[in-house]
Amino acid sequence: RNQQPQMPRRMDCWFCLASPKTEEHLIVSVGVQSYVALAKGPLVPSHLLICPIEHVATSASSTKDLMEEMELFQSALQKYYESEGNETLLWERTLPTKGVSHMHYQLLPVAPRFVADAERNLLGEAKRLGLEFKQMEKGATVKEVLGNMPFIRFKFGRDALSYIAEVDPQADMRPLFPLVRRAVANAIGQGHRANWKRCLTDRKDEARMVEAVKSKFAKFEPQFDDDDDD
Repeated sequence: RNQQPQMPRRMDCWFCLASPKTEEHLIVSVGVQSYVALAKGPLVPSHLLICPIEHVATSASSTKDLMEEMELFQSALQKYYESEGNETLLWERTLPTKGVSHMHYQLLPVAPRFVADAERNLLGEAKRLGLEFKQMEKGATVKEVLGNMPFIRFKFGRDALSYIAEVDPQADMRPLFPLVRRAVANAIGQGHRANWKRCLTDRKDEARMVEAVKSKFAKFEPQFDDDDDD
């Protein structure tokens, strides 16, 4: 497998919490090693990200402690979405890019009636693009399955298994970056919102969405103990 070394902290990264480029008004909750934020140009008002606080290029190079904390956030967000009658779509991708790569999970609430169509759209579009999604075994990590190769991973629902597809590093990445979002947007009748740049809104509106999520997520928000001083 091609090896991708761990990247140092980046001041030019949108997702590093210490970076001046971070838009702090998008932050919903902060843990010890990771945080939750509203997605920029969200598909729906509660389209959220879970990101490492420090710079981590891909989940294959993340630590066990970081992954466990991100899983706690994931579980809490699933409970929040379920409280409103929705299933949870989670996806992540590590694809070659000219920009800075910082791993993150994207989470989206999807009404149960749309899940089958969304998954069918996604797998069908992936096949058309030459991608083969395979189910991951329960408990398996991206690194165990694909090493440090480029990939796209997604899962629907709390107990569902993840699907993962290895991506050829020489492939055309342009249709792959929006693959999951586009498939789901079409399934829920929001195809015009498939491109996040077309969903950008002003800072005031973003802050309003964040406050709405915070108020609803508060009762599910995990509490973390920082043991660094012990």
